[in-house]
Amino acid sequence: MKITWLACIAFIAGACSTASEPEPQPAGGTTGGMSAAPVDNAAGQGGMGGVGGGGTGGDAPPVSGTTGGAPPVGGSDAGVVNPMGMEEPTPDGGIPYAMDECDINSGYPGDEYCILPPPVGEGFQLHIGPDDYDNIDPQYILAAEDESTDNFTDISGNTENIHFLFRQFRMRPGSHHMIVTAGGTPGTGGNEGFGGRRIATANLSQDSPPGGIIAPENEGVGIPLAPSSSLNVSLHTVNITEQPILREIWVNFWYRDPSKVTEEATQLFQTGDVTFSVGPGETQILGPYSCNVNGGGRMLWFYGHRHANNTRFSAWRVRGGQRDLFYEGLHWEEPLLLEYNTLTTNPLPDRAKRIEGGWTGVLDLAPGDKLEWECDVTNNNPAPITFSNETYTGEMCIMDAELVGSTCTGGFGI
Repeated sequence: MKITWLACIAFIAGACSTASEPEPQPAGGTTGGMSAAPVDNAAGQGGMGGVGGGGTGGDAPPVSGTTGGAPPVGGSDAGVVNPMGMEEPTPDGGIPYAMDECDINSGYPGDEYCILPPPVGEGFQLHIGPDDYDNIDPQYILAAEDESTDNFTDISGNTENIHFLFRQFRMRPGSHHMIVTAGGTPGTGGNEGFGGRRIATANLSQDSPPGGIIAPENEGVGIPLAPSSSLNVSLHTVNITEQPILREIWVNFWYRDPSKVTEEATQLFQTGDVTFSVGPGETQILGPYSCNVNGGGRMLWFYGHRHANNTRFSAWRVRGGQRDLFYEGLHWEEPLLLEYNTLTTNPLPDRAKRIEGGWTGVLDLAPGDKLEWECDVTNNNPAPITFSNETYTGEMCIMDAELVGSTCTGGFGI
């Protein structure tokens, strides 16, 4: 599918996305809801994977301190959709943000995103991409002005039952999303065949959480994985340049000390309605959609997945007659992800000023609660848009999150 709508390439690459936006201003306050507090977790920054952890036989490097923001990496990626580089400052006691560790020269943009795997016994790396940069398999090349979502398979590198939490995501320029599932039917290419249990989702190159720092209330949280598990990676790549690009990702999974794991985290994925149609030039609110919370627990992080025609993604926790806004993202090309814990302070959202943000502190969930979400969409195309993977000519309104102790079912979930 050739991409023909190439308006504001620099904007898509992040070069003009914030030039006219007001900066969130510190306003004092602490945790526990929509407090106006110092902006530690800025829009589009943070981790797509919940909480951090360490290694079997001893945790990863010391985890203490506070979370930090992550300004986008500058450089030569202008004109490539979503450079996906988040050069995070290292929180006190945290793991430094790794980049450019592999000394490769592929001839394509993004070699600097390659990172080394964890030490043996402390984790494993999932790599989707060429094994030989002098003889690159064509499946990893995306032609100029093209877009594709494909499934790639691998086997997890752990040789025994493990739990993990801390994940490091690195993606070459042009990557729109990666979705890693375990234990499903192996993908056969195209858009089919990725089932199983989600264990990692990312739309940015980032560490999750920054510095591998785990919040005190999440010290016992882990995600289980059986030895040599079948893995499937759904990789969506968009090339709006006039040259081919290379499709490649690296994900490091760091093991937790099993003696510390007392709670399991699971990923939540809800699509909303997949039968909508928005006419040319039309503005439409998709939703609100909802799901029903089962079990008492908490949400670790939240991300609203959408495409180029989206102008707003909002989500609420509904408890009795109270509807609490916990997420509002306004920039699809620099997707906001918020973490909810006692170490992270999120911006206070202000729709009128186009400031993204949400809840600060632990976001608790109780039986009887509902999660609601909606998307504001304006179709900038000459034809109707529907639910599809196409970034510019299709749209989505998908809720991604990680929960501990709770599930959310019903609605339009998968």
